[in-house]
Amino acid sequence: MAKAFAVACRDTEVKYNPHSVKDTLAAERDRRPLTQQQRKAWSENMGHESEKITETHYGKLSEAERFDLFEEIVQGKEGGMAAPRILTDAQKIALMNELLAKVGLG
Repeated sequence: MAKAFAVACRDTEVKYNPHSVKDTLAAERDRRPLTQQQRKAWSENMGHESEKITETHYGKLSEAERFDLFEEIVQGKEGGMAAPRILTDAQKIALMNELLAKVGLG
């Protein structure tokens, strides 16, 4: 596969390889508001046995990206996602009761 990438990039300034593609795919996964199951499926579709492999080896942040993301956290930006909903204790209890009822434990 590396040979195919070398041939495909022979006339380009930037050279790509299978790992650079996986870096790009992992970074794209991290930019999306995915559920845990969706993240797991994404990793498995990358050919990884576990999401830990994707996290450990791919999609690393550059120093500039880390700085920008930290600034977003400090400024309270949500990254395009809805703001977290704050529930009262009564709402939390009602939600838990509903969940327990749905799984047959309530």
